[in-house]
This record gives sequence, structure tokens and C-alpha cells, in this order.
Amino acid sequence: MFFLLRIQTFVRFMRGNCPQTILTDLDPGLRDAIQTDLPATKHVISVWNILSKVYSWFFQPLGSRFAEFKSEFDTLCRLETTEEFELQWNQMISVFRFNADKHIVLLYSFRSSWAPSYTRGYLLARMATTVYSKSVDGFLKGIFNAQTCLRSFFEQVSISANFQNQARPEMQYMYTKTCIPIEEHARSILTPFVFNEFQHELALSMQYATSEMANGSYIVRHFKKMDGERLVIWVPEDEQIHCSCKEFESSGLLCRHALRVFIVKNYFQLPEKYYLNRWRRESSLVFYEENGTQHSNDDWIPEFQCLMENLFAESSITRERSDYARSELTKQVARILNEVGNMPEAEGVAMDVTLSPNG
Repeated sequence: MFFLLRIQTFVRFMRGNCPQTILTDLDPGLRDAIQTDLPATKHVISVWNILSKVYSWFFQPLGSRFAEFKSEFDTLCRLETTEEFELQWNQMISVFRFNADKHIVLLYSFRSSWAPSYTRGYLLARMATTVYSKSVDGFLKGIFNAQTCLRSFFEQVSISANFQNQARPEMQYMYTKTCIPIEEHARSILTPFVFNEFQHELALSMQYATSEMANGSYIVRHFKKMDGERLVIWVPEDEQIHCSCKEFESSGLLCRHALRVFIVKNYFQLPEKYYLNRWRRESSLVFYEENGTQHSNDDWIPEFQCLMENLFAESSITRERSDYARSELTKQVARILNEVGNMPEAEGVAMDVTLSPNG
């Protein structure tokens, strides 16, 4: 019931829009609540979160054999199919005699949420990686402690986000690594971080050979057979491409196998749909002029934001201040809205603020 109420509140806050994927800690109660209230949402637990528990649960019981166990567990996290996972898991249980261990039972019951062979194809946008998890953990430790209240937590997150946005330097120049036109086009669209990942996949794509099948799909193989062959399905009518590795479905970035097929197909630019909004250089908030002219009063947006931040910071110090600020703000906003609503409409708009959809 504890988690159910909070998930229901979360869904209301999101105006009834349930997330496609949700990342959480390992907790049976939370899992049950997600299955009940978010049945269509993919529930994922970061492998980084699992590995931290593996150490605390098994280091002392296994003693000198922990390194061997850790190696076996790491192998489990690299397997691609659920069949391989089940086979390897049973072998590990047999070798280390884990049949009755409560932690092993718990991990196995959650396998569909943390094992990559089960979660492959869930859109995670690199949020389940160790690098991302450590980055978020470090950020939270910097603003969060046992005495931090929820209101203060959200305030600190907001201030940190605004500071980063305002202090963001000019986009650094990104060098190309190949002479492939696809790379040049991608450079003008992607953020530096994502472009670097894209370059890595594009460079590796040149190490793969393609064999076209009768139905127009491709078998893609590494020239040294260092990687298993992949099936890349190509649908020319709407330029759809699907690789059996499911990298695009998982991260939102095209894999080396799909990129190889685009190159073979003589594409100089990738279709726009393969550049998700979350990976584009432009902000997710797009400000633009309806008439193409700049109005002198556009600066009121950061001014307003600064005023509200100061008000929130001062009013959150005590409950009395908070109640007073909320009461007065409600009355003043109602008055202003009434006065603005009675003002005559002018032609055009000062600024249109459009929320771009998430990738």
C-alpha cells in the first residue's frame, strides 16, 4: 500500500501518462506496486545497483571464492539470450551450492528486471549503465543527507539544473574521424557525448561484411568473427531498420550493424527518425518567434524564474513563511490572471514555447 499510493500520486503528477520504462532499486514491494499500477511499464533495476548488493551479500560467505563467483556473475551480465542466462545461472548455482540461499532466490525472482538478456530492447537511453549510475549517485550525495526534507531536495535539484544551464559553455567543436557523409551530417545534429558514441559505432561498422538475403534483409558479420552475426531487417518503404542486437531500441542510438547497412545502401544522411530528440543539440524546450522578429521583453522569462527561485528559497525556511507565501501568491496570481484576461489581444504572440516530445 505504501508504494501503491506513491505510484498513483506519480501518475497523477504526470497527468496520467505512464512511463515507457522505469528504473528503481531492488524492492519486492515496489515491484508489486509497479506491476499493479503500471502494468504496461517496463521495470528495470540497474546492474550497478545489483552488483553493489552482490558484494555485500556474498563477499563474506564465499571468502576466497568470491572472485571466482564475481567472474561468473559478470559473465551472466554479458549474455544476450534468456536461454543462455538460464543455463549459466543453473551452472553457477550448482558450482557454488546456492540452492537455498535467500539472496540468490531474490535475485532470480527479479531476473527479468536486471539481467541484460531480459531487459535488452527496453528503452533505457544509457541510464542503466554504470557510468550513469555513479554520476547520479555522486550528484545526489552532494545535495542530500539524512536531514534533507523533500522540499529542500527539489529546490537543490532545480538550482543545480539552472546553474548548469546558465553556465553551459559554447558547444565545443567536434572533429570527424572518417570521410563518411553520414558522420558529417550527424555532427550537426547530435550532442558531443552522443556524437562520440555514434562515431565509435560508425568506425566499427567498417569492420563488418554484409550478405543480402532474398527478402532484402542482411546478415552482418565481423571480419574476424569477433562478434556473432546479426540479422538486420530492412524495410525500404518507410526506411525502417531493425537489428537483432536491439541497440537502437535500448539506447536510442543506431548500432554498428545497422549503420553498415545504411552505408551499403549508399545513404549520405540517416533518416531524421533515427535522431531522437533527447540526443539532439537543441534544447527540449524550443523557443521561437511566430513572426521571426525578436521582442525586447523576452528577458522577462529569466527574470521571472529568478524571482520565483528567491521567493521559494525564502519561504521554505519555516512553515509560517511557506503558508503566508502560498496564500498571498495564490491571491495575487488570481488577480493578475483576471487583469491579463481583460486586456485587448494584439496581433501575433510575443513568444511561443513548445515542448518537444521525448525521444
